[in-house]
Amino acid sequence: MKTKSVSIGFGITMLFSLMLLTVNAWSAPYIAFSSDRAGNFDIYVIDTDGKNLRNLTNHPANDGSATWAPDGRSFAFVSFRNGHADIYIMNLDETEAQQLTNHPKADVQPDWSPDGNWIAFASDRANRGNYNIYKIGINGKNLQRLTKNKKYDMTPVWSRNGEQIAFFSNRDEGTGIYVMNANGRHLRRVENPEQGGTAPSWSPDGKRIAYSINRAGSGIYTMDVHGKDSRRVTPMNIWSRHPAWSPDGTWIAYDVELENGWGNANGVAQNIYIVPANGGKPHQITAHDGKNRHPAWVPEGFLSVFPTADTQTNLWSKLKQN
Repeated sequence: MKTKSVSIGFGITMLFSLMLLTVNAWSAPYIAFSSDRAGNFDIYVIDTDGKNLRNLTNHPANDGSATWAPDGRSFAFVSFRNGHADIYIMNLDETEAQQLTNHPKADVQPDWSPDGNWIAFASDRANRGNYNIYKIGINGKNLQRLTKNKKYDMTPVWSRNGEQIAFFSNRDEGTGIYVMNANGRHLRRVENPEQGGTAPSWSPDGKRIAYSINRAGSGIYTMDVHGKDSRRVTPMNIWSRHPAWSPDGTWIAYDVELENGWGNANGVAQNIYIVPANGGKPHQITAHDGKNRHPAWVPEGFLSVFPTADTQTNLWSKLKQN
């Protein structure tokens, strides 16, 4: 009897291990983005093979700029559902979003810290039109202003160890990428003024920063954390913006304006692409005539909440075979 119990226990353990391995083997990475395909902007998520599109926010107000909790079970985003831009948090097992900030001026471009405790964002709450970087606890408490610039400090992004924040600023001649400690100290520029970079994204190993150059011939580049060894990773003469580094460091997602014409609001389509982090052939993820932009990679925890049909089928087929 004891031998039989051990065998059953071992079988259950192996079965559970097989389930985990199978989920990992067949789970497709997800990318979140904002799209106006339904008439107003909502947050969507899609597999990197372009399948299993789903609307996560589905609200009549405009929603955008998703950023994910490290466990992949909730995300923060910007919404105009109270008449002005504020930051909200939505858990995947709930239907209503919780408001994190509430200010008559604009709170935008949130980024969730790697330890899960903070959200950095840009706001003009101190002086309308002049944006600075703030951070706030995910419980809506302990708001801290990190920069004091009379121009623009925007698009904050945490380093993967949570110790630093990179952001775009025009505080000096031209525009560029800056890095500071998570408490706002030891600010430094990491990119040459003539480069004019915006929208930084930190690599998972902390060694490189992706960014976009928003001028004629706009594209996605990467550089080391000292502003050296700049490399272009997207094709020339394509309007490519808003890079987002994949969790494994092998891909960079970004959005593309399909016709030249920066700032053209007359129906020019935007879609999501990914490209190898070292450069190479881009792969188109979305194909829609509307505006699909601001990609954000979704942590693996999302799979446990919303497994795809393909993942479920393959999982149970494999279990049945064994």
